[in-house]
Amino acid sequence: MNDKISWLSVRSLVRLEMRARFGSKVDMSAKDKAGKALGVLFTLAIYAILVTGIYFLTAMFVRRSELPFEFLVLATLFTLCVTTVVSIGNVVKNLYMSGDNELLLRFPVSGREILLAKSIYCFVHNVVINLLVMLPIHIIFGVVTGAPVGFYFASLAVIIITIPLPYAIANLLAIPVMMIMNLVKNQFLLVLILLIAAICAVFILYMTALGGVLDYMRDESAGMFSPAVMDRLRDIAGAAYPFKWYALLLAGWMFGYSATEIGLSFLYIFLITAALAVAGYFVTTRTYYKIILTGVETEKVSFQKKIPNIKRSVFGTLLHREFFLILRSFNYSFQYLAMAVAAPVMVYYCNDLAATMGQNTVGAAIVPGLTLLVIIIFVSIIVSFASTSISREGNSFYLTKIVPVSYTQQILAKLFLYAAVGTASVVLSCIVVAAAFGTDRAGNLLTSLDVGCIFIISEMIVLALTCLAISADVKSPTFNVVGDGEMVSANKNMVLSLIVGILVAAVFGVFTMVFSFLPLSIGTVTIVDSMGDIYAILSAISVVILAGSVAALFVNLEKRYQRIAP
Repeated sequence: MNDKISWLSVRSLVRLEMRARFGSKVDMSAKDKAGKALGVLFTLAIYAILVTGIYFLTAMFVRRSELPFEFLVLATLFTLCVTTVVSIGNVVKNLYMSGDNELLLRFPVSGREILLAKSIYCFVHNVVINLLVMLPIHIIFGVVTGAPVGFYFASLAVIIITIPLPYAIANLLAIPVMMIMNLVKNQFLLVLILLIAAICAVFILYMTALGGVLDYMRDESAGMFSPAVMDRLRDIAGAAYPFKWYALLLAGWMFGYSATEIGLSFLYIFLITAALAVAGYFVTTRTYYKIILTGVETEKVSFQKKIPNIKRSVFGTLLHREFFLILRSFNYSFQYLAMAVAAPVMVYYCNDLAATMGQNTVGAAIVPGLTLLVIIIFVSIIVSFASTSISREGNSFYLTKIVPVSYTQQILAKLFLYAAVGTASVVLSCIVVAAAFGTDRAGNLLTSLDVGCIFIISEMIVLALTCLAISADVKSPTFNVVGDGEMVSANKNMVLSLIVGILVAAVFGVFTMVFSFLPLSIGTVTIVDSMGDIYAILSAISVVILAGSVAALFVNLEKRYQRIAP
């Protein structure tokens, strides 16, 4: 690579990177600003829920175990692992797998300038993630333990010292990760299977841990904080280096550790971070150019197989085109398939947790409502991908206007393809819960009526949400014309689709759970007195929602589609 660096070029590349990730703010309409603000508020709400959960877990552990320093060590282990994994993914995605690498290599800029510009973005991203993960945990720990003011200043200092470590590790590990990715880059199916398996494994671990916490809250004598467990945690925390050094640096003075131990901890952290940073610098600068070239060349090799032309019907051709428009991108194929395949596993574990915790009559009665709630939430995530069906056309959008096929028929093909994967996921989820919770051995928590009605209602919601998602994208598409044109982040339509789906899931699920054991009456007239009544009402509402969604999508579709201009 050319050693000469033009900082003007670096600044331009950084601005281009930011625009590719976050879009341009120029001439943003009030509606676009409102949509973006809504997305930010939704993200903040999810973050607030997670922070609240961390607070209760911290309070439970610290107060009941009486091992505050050990908790801090384990929390440091957790935060560093999380930030390192996120940083590795960010470095791999933005440094090596970015769709604009091939384009930037043709620009009058050096390889070092490209590397420096992308590294600046990755480091800023790393700083934000570290602050979002570490700062709440430190503040919560300080509040729970009644730490003095000095602890919070120490927290800021420790976070600043910690930030370079995940980034340095990420730069070192990104090289072997990319070498492996280049080897399996064209094995989409293999990579998808591994990623879906990883998602399911993480979710299973999370639900298992949550089940343990709920068991403890239900029965404080459950042995979660038995002497044997506490001794084991104490041993783990005592040997958890280098994480213990960060805890010593942060709060060692609060727990009686000497200044010598704290000073040595700082020295060890500095030496390790410096060594990894230097190693990461030399490895990255010497291999970056070669690896991105290999990645570009490998990508070109993946489509050399020649296949015979096959005559298809017009609708079949549209489906074939749309399907391969998704599969041409690993990012798109992951969004299209991953959650659909993982949803049945997640639905099962959510129901299993509810069945385990609900051994009494009320607990058993809420299982149908909980099943409906969880299935609709997951299908909302699945079909939200349809909210970029127009936007993902990118620079090829005008081809959809000149082909001799009506816009309505093109939209029908998209609707069929996206609704099909949601339908398949609903079918699998219903089969799984029926087999697991509809037997005598499971206590008949779900009857045939429950499973059948849940399927019918969920299927109507799948179709309705898919129509709404596509309709939103027809009304306000977001075309990415930077780099390879791939949509790398969720647009406002996807956020809106998720919010609508989650609201519907919450209303339907809560309605079913509440009135499964409480009758609904108006005066002397009983409206809801059985599960059949509940399903009849929800089915009627679903029909109305579906009819409105179909009308919103197809009424005046030809005129509205014609007005779309990237």
